[in-house]
Amino acid sequence: MKKRIAMMMAATLLIECTSCEAKNHPAAGDSDTPTPQFLGAMSPQQALAYMKTTENLIIVDVASRNNFERKHFLGAINIPIENLNSQEERELYLGIPAGRPVILHCRLGMIVPGAYRSLKELRSDIPAISYIDGAPLFDEYNSWKNEQEHKNENGLTGSERYLGGLTPSDALEYMKSTPNLYIIDVREDDWYEGYTQFVGNIHIPRTQLPERYTEIPSDRPVILNCGAGVQAPRAYDFLREKRADIKQLSYIAGTPLFAAYNNWLKELKK
Repeated sequence: MKKRIAMMMAATLLIECTSCEAKNHPAAGDSDTPTPQFLGAMSPQQALAYMKTTENLIIVDVASRNNFERKHFLGAINIPIENLNSQEERELYLGIPAGRPVILHCRLGMIVPGAYRSLKELRSDIPAISYIDGAPLFDEYNSWKNEQEHKNENGLTGSERYLGGLTPSDALEYMKSTPNLYIIDVREDDWYEGYTQFVGNIHIPRTQLPERYTEIPSDRPVILNCGAGVQAPRAYDFLREKRADIKQLSYIAGTPLFAAYNNWLKELKK
C-alpha cells in the first residue's frame, strides 16, 4: 500500500513539474518567442574569444563596487551583488536590456554562478546568458577594445570618435549639424535648477556618473556641457574610459551658447 501511495505521489509530482516546464519555456512551434541559450561557464580564454566575436554583448560585473572601480572590462556595467539586498539585486537584473546576450563575471569565479542562476530565472527574454569561470582577462580584452576605437560601423577613426573639447561657437555649429545628438548637462543640482539649459538635454550630475553612465545610449553622438567648462572635461575623461562603445563623444570647453542654440531650435520647429 505504501509503495502504491509513493508511486502515485511521484506521478503527481512529475505531472506538476512537466506543467511548470511548459509555463516557463515557449512551445516548440512558437517562433515569436525564441528559446534562450544558457551557455553556462566559460573559461577565461573561451570567454575572451566569445566577447570579441559576439555583437551587442552586455558585460555584467557582479563584484563589489570597490573591485569594479579598481579594474573592469571597458563598457561593463556593475551589479555589485555583495553590496545589495535581494530586492535591489533583482531590480538591477530586471533593468538589463532585453534582446542582447549577457556574460557575467566576478573576480575569481566564486560568486558569479549564483548571479547566473538568478538571471536565468528572471530573464527569459535575454537570448544568451553565460559567465566566466575564473579570473577574467581584463587587460587582454581592454587592449583589444581600445584597438576597436579606431574603427566602427560608420568607419570613424579614434580621432573622429573622441572629439575632445569644442569651443562654444564650434560646439554650436556641431550641435546644429549633428542628427540625433544626445546632450548631457553634468552640472550639479544647485547649478542646474533655475539656470539656463539646452532644450532637450538630459541632466546627469557629474558626481552621479559612476552610478548612471550605463543610461547613456551607445548608438547616438554625445556632447557634454556644464556652466563654464569646468566639470564637462572631467565627465568626458570618465566616459571615455567607461564607455568606449559610445558612437561619438565631445564636450563644450567654456560657457555654452544656450540661447543661440535654443533660439535656432525654436526657429527650426516653426
